[in-house]
This record gives sequence, C-alpha cells and structure tokens, in this order.
Amino acid sequence: MRNPAKTPPVFDPRTIDPNRVPTGLKVLIAASFMIAVGFGLVAPVLPNYAQNFNATVTMATMVVSALAITRLIFAPTAGRIITRWGERPVYTIGMLIVSVTSFMIAFAWDYWVLLGSRAVAGIGSVMFTVSAMGLLVRLSPAHMRGRISGYYATAFLLGNLLGPVIASALAPFGMRAPFIVYGFSLLAAGLIVWFLMPSQAALEAERDAITEAALLAEGKGTGVLPSEVDSPAGAQAGASGKAAKPAASGGVAGKSDLPAMTVRDALKFSNYRSALVSNWAIGWSVFGVQSSIIPLAAAYLATGGDMSDSVAATLLASLAMATNSFGNALTQTFSGRFSDRFGRRVMAFSGLLLAGSAVTVMGFAPVAWVFVSLTACLGIGAAFMGPSIQAAVSDVIGTRRSGGQVLAVYQMASDFGMILGPLVAGMIADAWGFVPAFIMSGLLLVAAAFTWAPFRKARWPKDIADADYTGR
Repeated sequence: MRNPAKTPPVFDPRTIDPNRVPTGLKVLIAASFMIAVGFGLVAPVLPNYAQNFNATVTMATMVVSALAITRLIFAPTAGRIITRWGERPVYTIGMLIVSVTSFMIAFAWDYWVLLGSRAVAGIGSVMFTVSAMGLLVRLSPAHMRGRISGYYATAFLLGNLLGPVIASALAPFGMRAPFIVYGFSLLAAGLIVWFLMPSQAALEAERDAITEAALLAEGKGTGVLPSEVDSPAGAQAGASGKAAKPAASGGVAGKSDLPAMTVRDALKFSNYRSALVSNWAIGWSVFGVQSSIIPLAAAYLATGGDMSDSVAATLLASLAMATNSFGNALTQTFSGRFSDRFGRRVMAFSGLLLAGSAVTVMGFAPVAWVFVSLTACLGIGAAFMGPSIQAAVSDVIGTRRSGGQVLAVYQMASDFGMILGPLVAGMIADAWGFVPAFIMSGLLLVAAAFTWAPFRKARWPKDIADADYTGR
C-alpha cells in the first residue's frame, strides 16, 4: 500500500505536453481492454452454455438478460456508493464480484446457479462501469474529453474483437474454459487499477497541468494551476509568471472530497436530457437490436428462411457483425478528436442520424452486400455519437464535482433500452417480420438525433455549470 502522505509529483504546465493522456486514464484504458477481451470470450458462448443445463431458448435468453436487469435495478445504489466511497475502491470491488461470479458460472452445477451467478455479476458490472465513467469524467482535461472517450471506447471495441478469436482457440477445452479465463482477466484488470493508479493528488495535479498547458498554447493561460490559486505560492506564481509547486497532499484515487452533483441539477442541462434520451435509444437499437435482430435477419437473408443451412447463416451473421465492429473501430480513431474540435452536439446529431437511417432501411436490403454495408454504416454512426454523448455528460458534471448518481442514471437509460429493445423488436419480427422491427428501431435513433439538432440551442443553468461550459 502506498504511503498516503507521499508528496505528489510536480507537473509544470510550461513543459508538459497539452495533448498528453493522463497516466491514470492510461491505466483505466488498459483495464478496459482486458475486460473487453474477457467479455468477447464469453458472449458468443453463454447462450449455448446455458442450453447444456437443459434450458429452453427462453431460459437461455433470461441468462443473457439477467445481467442487464440487475444492472438497471442496482444502478442508483451504485451511484450512492460511489459518491460515498469514491470510484477506485468501488471499481475494484465491482471487478472482484464479476470475477468471482465468472468462476461460479464456469463451475455451475445446474441452471439456477448459472442464472443466479449471472444476476450477481450485474451488480459488480454496474459498479465498475459507473466508477470507470466517473474517473473518465473527473480525470479528463476539458479540451480532450471527446478524444479520451474515443480511446476508451476503442480499447473496449478492440478487446471485443480479440475475445472471440481467443474463444475459438479455447474451443477444444470446452465451454467452461472461456469463463475461467474471463475471471482471471477481470482479476488482473482490478489489480492493475488498484496498484497502478496514481494517488488522488497526482491525478488531479497532472490533469490541471495538462489543461493549463493547453490554455498556454492558446495564449490564455497563466501557468498557475487551479489548485494553487488560493495558496501564497500560487499567488506569488501568478504575479511572477512562474508555475508553483503543489503542496504535499495525501489521499488516493478513491474517495473524492468534491461536492456531488445531483440528478436534479444535471436535468437542468438540455444536453444531459438529450443524452438520456439518446442513451436509451442506443441501448435499444445499437446494443440490444444489434445483438439479437441483426444476426437473425442476416441468417434469414443468407438462407432464404431455410435455417438448416447453418454454415451460410453463420457466415453472413458473423460477417455483418465483424463489418460493424471494423467500421466502428476505424472511426473511433478520429471521432473523439472531431468531438473536441467541432463540438458534441454536431457529432451526436450526425452519428444518431446516420445510424438511425441505416437501421431503418436495413430490413429492405435485397442482397447480402447491401445488408453488410448498412451494418458498417451503423458502426460508423455509433462511433460518431458514442464518445460525443459521453463527453457531453462529462462536460455537464465538470472536473470540480463528483457525478456518481448522474452517471448511474445515464447508464440506467442504456440498460433499460437493452432490456426492452430485443424483446419488443423480437415480438414485432415474429408478428409482422423484420422490416417493421428495423423501421421502429431506426426511427428511435432518428428521433433522438433531433434532440441534438443544430437549430436547437443548448440551455443550461449559469449558476451550476463550470465557468468554461459552452454546451456546444
């Protein structure tokens, strides 16, 4: 355990790179990649693994949905826990919970142990997800929030791409093996964050130095960090034009002394309201429908409804999902930077409109290459809107407040969509076919896009927002 009284390192805004990613966020991004690799390992296996316990299709679907349901139920509590105890300990405990439940799933002896373990995993999942979002919000320099959100999303996406490849290599060892590997990957990621994350004082000093360096590059900075303004050293530095050294500070990257932002205050920002609507639509149409209706529609298109041709069905479904992920990963490399440069609203609007249009017409695809091209457009649109919407929420919270509850409600919107989307779209597809299911799902994204439309002016309370908040 590190000495809590250790003096944090000195970061001079006059020499630090203004485009540098803070050390703590590099640790978080690395952990995100490891988590995603493990998730990619188990996602393709889980439904079939459930059927090994004589589960029906509906029972297997419940195992998949159990995690999202408990995430939704536990999200408000997770937000309160984070506000009280801080992000890092809650993140680590959440990882340990999911790690333990992964081992329990691997060695489950009946269906109910499998279902219960998956449900408990949802509690740990929402704990580390909301904690990670809180750290991203608090530690990201304001001028590069979109870029860092893009890096985080890209790491997770690349892990999701690598996971199925490793799962294929583990196939000879049986269906339990991926869950064992997932458990160890989560354990390793949790330990990385706990032991390699710098102290609270060092994290905030580095963030403030990078922010000030960016202001200096624009000719707006003073060379004095915000935390030093009220100190004698800071006042003297401001007068002399030299950067002051931070005082020794204790604490770890755990509990923050920052005041908590309430959901009521966040709802006064039009961008936060738009983010809730959009995240619900994304949960429904991007995460939910993408993992359920799109593979089924691809299989139907490949076989003409003759599902006995499993090779053709699997090939097109896999190609569609891979193309979607590739388009997303490729676009993520620059979408976050565009969000910082052109603003959150224009990127969110463009991404939602592109993704919604692609999903709306997907059911009309006459041939396989058109269908695959539309899934690529969906991936590109998701890459445009994802980092921008998350960065917009980060802007609302700012760096001087804790946002556990605000982020928990934001995450709940997506989880609620992920639960409803596959169920409702599946019922519509059973009753009337894939075309109306895709149209309804696509129009939800298009409707969400217009909450970010350029002709709609962002509104926010001046007495709550950060001084540099623009709402753009």
